[in-house]
Amino acid sequence: METTKTEAQWLVDHKRIRSIITANRDNEDSVIYMFLDFDGVINIFLLEGTPEYEKALEKREFDFANRDCVKRLNRLCRDYPMIKVIVSSSWRYAGLPYCQDYLEKAGMDPSIRLADMTDAETMLPREEHITDFLFAHPDFRGFIIFDDMRMKHLNDYLVQTDCLIGWNDERDGYARKILEKYV
Repeated sequence: METTKTEAQWLVDHKRIRSIITANRDNEDSVIYMFLDFDGVINIFLLEGTPEYEKALEKREFDFANRDCVKRLNRLCRDYPMIKVIVSSSWRYAGLPYCQDYLEKAGMDPSIRLADMTDAETMLPREEHITDFLFAHPDFRGFIIFDDMRMKHLNDYLVQTDCLIGWNDERDGYARKILEKYV
């Protein structure tokens, strides 16, 4: 989905985001928002004909939530306790309680609570849902996005994953480099 904003509007948004981050940098009550997509980040797609696919087919169990990806989510949230997880995935249309339950069944530590989700009422590009959320909740010292989609205007905050690999060690290391700027 194409952006509804002009490049000039995105420049204004970037300045506003940087201003909020700077203003909240030393505020102990400020948070780091993690915008979490599920498909391609936590949920890994299986390619037909691969051993993983054949095993799932044999067992008739197509559980797309990858336990290793969820373990990385757990570790990151433990290592950075100021993170608040915001569901930006299209799974948000099922509701926050459903997303919480789904991730816990996939191995997410029950002490990690999903804080909120981006707007589920309007059909805007995900980038715009994220910036709208940030401007409505200006208590952040930073933010990070885990998604397999490209986000041209929020690339500096994006940990882009491969939908067949998901949140792997390499992407986890990249995320930690982003987060170190905020602690």
